[in-house]
Amino acid sequence: MRGLLVLLAVLCTQLSFGQGFVDLTSESETTKWLPDGSLSHTFTNLGTPAVTVTANIQGSTNRFNNNTPRTDSRGLWLSMNLGSRTQVVTISFTFSDPVTNLSFALLGIDRELSFSNYQDRVAIEAYDDKNAGILPTITYNPNTAFLSNGTAPHIKVLSGFNTDPLDTTRATVNFRNSGVKRFTLTYGSGSDARNGSLSTQSIFLSSLSWSNIVPVQLMYFRGKAEAERVRLSWATALEINSSHFNVERSTDLKEFATIGKLTSAGDSRQVINYSFLDEAPLPGVNYYRLKQVDKDGTSDYSKIIAVSPQTEATQFVIYPNPSDGSSVRLQFDNLELDRLRLITMLGQEIPFEIQATSNNSLTIRPHKILENGLYFMTYQTPDRGRVSQKLWVTR
Repeated sequence: MRGLLVLLAVLCTQLSFGQGFVDLTSESETTKWLPDGSLSHTFTNLGTPAVTVTANIQGSTNRFNNNTPRTDSRGLWLSMNLGSRTQVVTISFTFSDPVTNLSFALLGIDRELSFSNYQDRVAIEAYDDKNAGILPTITYNPNTAFLSNGTAPHIKVLSGFNTDPLDTTRATVNFRNSGVKRFTLTYGSGSDARNGSLSTQSIFLSSLSWSNIVPVQLMYFRGKAEAERVRLSWATALEINSSHFNVERSTDLKEFATIGKLTSAGDSRQVINYSFLDEAPLPGVNYYRLKQVDKDGTSDYSKIIAVSPQTEATQFVIYPNPSDGSSVRLQFDNLELDRLRLITMLGQEIPFEIQATSNNSLTIRPHKILENGLYFMTYQTPDRGRVSQKLWVTR
């Protein structure tokens, strides 16, 4: 059967506290995708507290047919007649506030190379309010589809494996306990499709829902040495039902101890600034994180930052250089760990793990031993742009 491309159903609007749902099926009277063929739509006042969801479609939109995108009984229908494997469309959903436990379903991801010529391929990616990637959990039918890695560690690709004549096979995508600000689906044909023109294909995306908006939106969390002390600062853009922050410290990235507690604003949609002074940091590197606690007892952790009380500079040195590709040491003064990137000369990110050491240094271990060549260790500073160090690998 020729594919169809149908997109999304996000559930209703007037549910219990915290739940959100947009129904884009043809049976919906409140959240239809209108008009037919539109490439964008905004849904307002969804869930409690209310969230606005904005959807935009870009790419090879001239390949749409059947007056799509439009609603269908299975969801928002996008039907396409692609001309090559390089032609794709992207659909992005952006939330006014980050939402937790986001989930949606994809139907009809399959492949037909006998009577038709297409292979459905969907790259799935999501980001939080700081534009950091979020890894999804995906369940699917291995008889009709398979999962592979994308161009970055947080991107997953679902591709058609065999035909699904009724376009009913369901794959479910979840982002549990993560605050999703935006997610994007990139849809096109996979590498199995034959050269030459491709036939009409599509997918169905349905049941998009979320359980709550993120109770606290943390804008930043930073540390700065002040003589032999460490000043920690952070700010929130949104607080709902928030109780307090615990400030936690570690020297090995394994065991964290609470060294302070600050009462939070509670409920606010304005920027709130916080500050905490560690009067007695430990010798060497100090690792800090925040534990944000709600009034109902639920909690969440911030990213981890590393600060040395001996200096205020934000810089790092890598050694040995050249490296054997299995690990590299990083000497630093003040770093936010999630801003570190290891990239190739072509700009591709290489996943790695961080191990704590003493004397103001970390050990970076790539998930796979690096091949010979030139790499870059980069650090995006909060206020002075990107710092980069060359890393040579010779084995």
